Amino acid sequence: MRFQRNRQNASKPHASVPVPDFDYLSTFKVPAPDTTGTASRVRSGGTSIAEQVMQRGHAQIVVVGNGIAGCAAAMEARQYAPDAEIVIVTEQSHPTINTPALKQFGAGYLELAQLLAQPPDTERRLGIGVIHEHVEQLDARTRRVMLLSGQQITYDRLLLATGSRPVGLGALPGADFDGVMTLHTLSQYLDLRRRLPGVSRAIVIGGGYHAAESALLLRHAGIATTLLVRGRCLVSSLLDLPAADLLRQHLQRQGVEVRLETEVAGVVGRMGVAAGVLTTEGAFLPGQLIIVAIGVQPDVRLARGGGMGADIGKGVRAYRQMQTEVASVYAAGAVARVRDPQTGGWESRAQWYFAFQQGRLAGAALAGARIPAGSESGAMGAFWHATQFGKLSILAAGAPTLSDREHRDYEVLTNGSASFYRRLVLRDHRVVGYLAVGANPPAGLAIKRIIDEQMDVREVTRQLLGESFDARAFFTRQQLNVLQTGGSAAHMSAPAGPHQQRPSRSA
Repeated sequence: MRFQRNRQNASKPHASVPVPDFDYLSTFKVPAPDTTGTASRVRSGGTSIAEQVMQRGHAQIVVVGNGIAGCAAAMEARQYAPDAEIVIVTEQSHPTINTPALKQFGAGYLELAQLLAQPPDTERRLGIGVIHEHVEQLDARTRRVMLLSGQQITYDRLLLATGSRPVGLGALPGADFDGVMTLHTLSQYLDLRRRLPGVSRAIVIGGGYHAAESALLLRHAGIATTLLVRGRCLVSSLLDLPAADLLRQHLQRQGVEVRLETEVAGVVGRMGVAAGVLTTEGAFLPGQLIIVAIGVQPDVRLARGGGMGADIGKGVRAYRQMQTEVASVYAAGAVARVRDPQTGGWESRAQWYFAFQQGRLAGAALAGARIPAGSESGAMGAFWHATQFGKLSILAAGAPTLSDREHRDYEVLTNGSASFYRRLVLRDHRVVGYLAVGANPPAGLAIKRIIDEQMDVREVTRQLLGESFDARAFFTRQQLNVLQTGGSAAHMSAPAGPHQQRPSRSA
């Protein structure tokens, strides 16, 4: 089924305007409001889309969550379904924000208005309803969502874009003391800004990127900061020991005290207020602020028990076009588990880039756009993530920690010095994983495309291990060669779900 531009002529095939193909490589722009469809009727003085949906109890497209995945999906769907009733249901009271900028906001470098991902009236202009309520339950069998207020809304298609939740200290003593906090939502960063003037020492618990970035945030605010890492190195899921050591040295040069192989036994305080932590070795470390950054888990509460393959701590499996094991339900962003084309495993990708691309892909599928083969690689292809720690940049793409000892058909090459590091994992002269640490890493998206297209890199292997490899130029040159020779670049193929047989199947 595809949504028609004009419901009055829906029974006449010639009256509908052809829906364009989805193009994930196109520059994403907020679509212009339609002058004849739903958006125009709302602007002309009628009730809002949200009010209409609440009155009727039905919407063609329901998006649960207004993070970047949900926001992008709703706007993308509007481009292909200008007359459909589209609503976003969210318990957040604020518009979609640029979550990667929250740390800069927490440090006081940005103000609230600068966090907005889109102008605050974007949804209204596009005729997208926003219902600010908590979704209590999802019944995928009857295509129904139940709100906390008791209102029920049925749907034709639904997108789960519920994001993730931070992992806390659990049952550790003092985990609920004042001063112990996670940094995940806008309200938590607002709380952090209020607290910073009264803090002289802080402790960050965690060994990932979020923990390292949080430690730098606090240090740049003039706070003495200790980073406690349970493992042997930082970011062990993406970095090998040489790369992690460069990051550790950089943090220490910035004044962050880094303690590896240190585990917290509990939080120490007085009258319910944190004063520091106690390690499992019996050491007391003082701090008025304890930041817990030990990871996040996909928020699968709505999907559990719904036949969607949802696992606690892992997410909801998303197949082609981000469709779940329930035909009418899609998933995008941190809640979605996609198959990694390098390792074959299923993983949740809680990064802004993937949330945005998955939202776009899901939105096009929700609206019935045709998804050409290869269009899914932006959302479901090779992993990549770039992080900036002041003058130190880290780029990880594909599966950079794969070992040739465990996979004998892989070749692992490394190169480095006191200021930079490169790790390259190859299979049949094609990049499987890539890691770059230093001041000038190559363009991350170009590296991702080289992996997705399975390009032969034997002529530039040495350059890939250097500091000045131009990934964009190489990728462009290879693409031109494909066009001139009449060949075709290899595209990743997302796994088909139980309802899907062909990549280009209309949703």
